[in-house]
Amino acid sequence: MLKILFGENALTKILDFFLENRFWDYTKTDVAREARVSRVQLYRVWNVLEELEIVKPSRKIGATVLFKANTDSPIFKKLSDLSLEIASKAHEETIKEEEKVAVPVEA
Repeated sequence: MLKILFGENALTKILDFFLENRFWDYTKTDVAREARVSRVQLYRVWNVLEELEIVKPSRKIGATVLFKANTDSPIFKKLSDLSLEIASKAHEETIKEEEKVAVPVEA
């Protein structure tokens, strides 16, 4: 939902991905694929996500590190609240539009 406010850039797509998938862990490759960004784009913003503690390593499988959203992070909590508020507003607008085009049903 952050895309509605901040546009279709790599950071926003990755943040939206973690907001929607906060309970599971992923490799960086998985994140890039599912967020629909290139690995280069992912690596350009990844340090910011870690430095701000928005994501954290969750476990290691062999040499591969998996990451998940840091749901304890104050920043992640605020982003989550913002995303929910945007979704709520978008839902209200959808309902209003549907009411305008609703066709009365005769009994």
